[in-house]
Amino acid sequence: MFPPSLVALMLGRLRMSVEDAIACYGALAKTVFGDVKRLGDGKFKASNLENVIKDIVKRRTGQEDERMMDSRPDGECCKT
Repeated sequence: MFPPSLVALMLGRLRMSVEDAIACYGALAKTVFGDVKRLGDGKFKASNLENVIKDIVKRRTGQEDERMMDSRPDGECCKT
C-alpha cells in the first residue's frame, strides 16, 4: 500500500503518470526499506528516505530543494 501523501505529491506536484509513480515508489521502497536498522527507533534510516526523495524531486524538477507548494502563475498549479 502506498502512503497517500507521497503518492499525492508524485501525481500532483511532480506531475508523474500513475505508471511512473508506481515504478518510482517501488524503487524507493527497495532502497529505503531494504536497509533495516538493527538499533534505535524505527525500522529504516530516515536519511535514506530523505536522499531518495531529494533524488526524485531533482530528477522531476531540476532542483533537489524545490518547494512542494506549487505557485505557477498559469493556473495549472497543483492543489495538493
